[in-house]
Amino acid sequence: MEISIGEHWIGHICGMQVHMDTLVTMWITMGLLIIASFIMTRRLSVIPGKAQTVAEAIMGYFIGLTGNMGKDGKKHAPLLATLFLFILSANLIGQLPWRLYHIKSGGEFASPTNDLNMTAAMAIIVLIYYIGAGILKKGPKYFLHYFSPLPILAPMNMLEDVIRPFSLALRLFGNILAGEVMILVFVSFFAYFLPLPFMLFEVFVAFIQALVFTLLTSAYLTLSLKEH
Repeated sequence: MEISIGEHWIGHICGMQVHMDTLVTMWITMGLLIIASFIMTRRLSVIPGKAQTVAEAIMGYFIGLTGNMGKDGKKHAPLLATLFLFILSANLIGQLPWRLYHIKSGGEFASPTNDLNMTAAMAIIVLIYYIGAGILKKGPKYFLHYFSPLPILAPMNMLEDVIRPFSLALRLFGNILAGEVMILVFVSFFAYFLPLPFMLFEVFVAFIQALVFTLLTSAYLTLSLKEH
């Protein structure tokens, strides 16, 4: 069995080249989350049912992460919850047997987070969000922290602000891609049951990577909002 890594189903939308396999699995992930959120919140009541209890527990956890962001910190909880649920779902969707269906134009359906374009896009969103949140709260004073402790360090501090979310993107991309490649290698040797332990481990990795991305985003946001 031939092993191919990094191939994608290339399409064109409005003159732009896009990875259609990533686009399809990304929209499937979003669709599943939208349906799940609708089911969990369509019958809200004072005495919650099972679905509402799960939804409240999830949001309660992420509201707790905003405790160090000040009195308005709760408004950032939806971003953290969305990041975690989307990344976790996107990671897990790669464990489905997509490889049974072969795309004639190349590539294969897999987790959208095994595409660096996907993780880099999330990094850009996080970068714009926490810098924007800091500017909205502090105004021009936000930029003063770049000159601390010495003005000469301003370029390095600015570079650090940009590098932090992109390090998350590379970590997420590398871990998900490495896990899928490992499983693909075992399958290529016709060892169809041997990958099962690694697939179970990948479920654990999927959760950990989603949690790490979200917790560090929360930390970066807290740093942007802190007065000192």
